[in-house]
Amino acid sequence: MMKTNDSLADIISEMKKAESILFLTHVTMDGDTAGSAAALCRAMLSLGKTAHIYTGESFPLNLKFLDFEGFIREHSMLLEEYDLVMTVDCSDMSRFDKRMDLYNRGKLSVNIDHHATNDYYADLNYVEADAPAAGEIVYKLIRESGIEADVKTAEALYTAIVTDTGQFQYNTTTSGTHRIAAELLEAGIDLNYISVNLFQTVRKESYILRAKVLETMEFLENDRFVIAFADRNMFNETGCMPEDSDGISELLRNIESVEVSSMAKEISDGVYKISFRSKNDIDVSKLASGFGGGGHRKASGCTIRGNREKVKALLYPEVTKLFMSSDL
Repeated sequence: MMKTNDSLADIISEMKKAESILFLTHVTMDGDTAGSAAALCRAMLSLGKTAHIYTGESFPLNLKFLDFEGFIREHSMLLEEYDLVMTVDCSDMSRFDKRMDLYNRGKLSVNIDHHATNDYYADLNYVEADAPAAGEIVYKLIRESGIEADVKTAEALYTAIVTDTGQFQYNTTTSGTHRIAAELLEAGIDLNYISVNLFQTVRKESYILRAKVLETMEFLENDRFVIAFADRNMFNETGCMPEDSDGISELLRNIESVEVSSMAKEISDGVYKISFRSKNDIDVSKLASGFGGGGHRKASGCTIRGNREKVKALLYPEVTKLFMSSDL
């Protein structure tokens, strides 16, 4: 399939024509996919549309403040057919593979994303690989549609942008990103409320898990690479879920010598989801793509099947190759 963007104008036209719209988030929700979907759903509801978001999973604790009646978690509450099904922040169909039956309920499909690895799978596609967050594209979509965003919509957009920019730390953040954030602040969002929910709401069990995970750290490449592991036993012992280990990659990246950090969490028996984070110039999307994953230059991920030793046996040689090919 040719990777050619459709226009935002064409997508807006289809959204306004549709009477019913279903939005799909990717598996293991983050702030970008949840915030983008929430903002779009609220915008469509304001036009009198029937609009739903299907997640298929419970909300992470720090994102529960985004939850409203538009989010549906039971198939029985969904329509049998939608005029439009839209995915947000999903680079390919594997990001919502268990929801393919819902994706196929749409007469027309739309794909809004910001990953360079996106394979343009929908009827209409708009991918902006330079955008720091899908939320920034959604902001443009809502603005160009002429829809007046209320405070809750602005909160959702801000959530999408602030989380996927690493609180505006990543170098994908532009002056335009800051101008959008300023507009959202001017719309009356409660910055303290959002920040407390996103970054200061952590279960104590998560810290107990974090302590166990940090004990598994292994360093390679003269301490420039670090990886830590969380397996099913750790989750069971601490009463945690795999998402409770989110953020550890970023924590590991803070180590002075580290250029690339990685977190491997066992999301089901013998299946590890691996996240990679880069501090400076190393492109970790190369690591992820080598295992069928993808993402961005400084933040990417993949899935590897096997036990911890197999993960290391497969991953470590590729880490060495990556560092050998870099100038660092």
